[in-house]
Amino acid sequence: MNPLSRQQELEDLLVSFVVLVFIFSNFEARLIPYVIPAVLTAFVFHELAHRQVARKYGYVAFYRRWDMGIALALGIGILTKLTTGQSWVFAALGAVYIYAPYQFWDDREAYGRISLSGPLTNIAVGTAAGLIARYYLTPYTMPWAVLRFTASINLWLAFFNLLPVPPLDGYKVLRWNSGYWAVAIGAAYLLRSVL
Repeated sequence: MNPLSRQQELEDLLVSFVVLVFIFSNFEARLIPYVIPAVLTAFVFHELAHRQVARKYGYVAFYRRWDMGIALALGIGILTKLTTGQSWVFAALGAVYIYAPYQFWDDREAYGRISLSGPLTNIAVGTAAGLIARYYLTPYTMPWAVLRFTASINLWLAFFNLLPVPPLDGYKVLRWNSGYWAVAIGAAYLLRSVL
């Protein structure tokens, strides 16, 4: 990847990140400090995990934003904030694009592992944040609230992305290995319920 592409990828991640911060903060400035760590770990880490695993397999991979998805997410967020008082998050802001420059892209195992890496990252971060908040922090303090929100968003994103519906990660993981898919979606659901 040339430097211009890295710069474009960073810009695309930043734009998507900022949009998600505004939506998850319900467009309220006072909530932004609570939301930033949650969105950073839930969204950015998720996408970077996909990218890094794809590169491990020798593919060219990079994040690209989808401007129509960004406009749609902002529109839904603003409209629902105005009508219900709470912004709803429905966001397909972009994706990691994967290319196989010297081979045919039809490795179901690689594709499944690449797809699983994002939700697994969310499960790991969500679990760690939830456990730290539950066992090591004083409830209702700012650090506790930040970690509770981080756990909630990460585990919700993992569960949502593991739904077996194309083009979500869960569909690709299920096509590769139904056992891994079942354990991952079950863990995301269970942990979201208990943490």
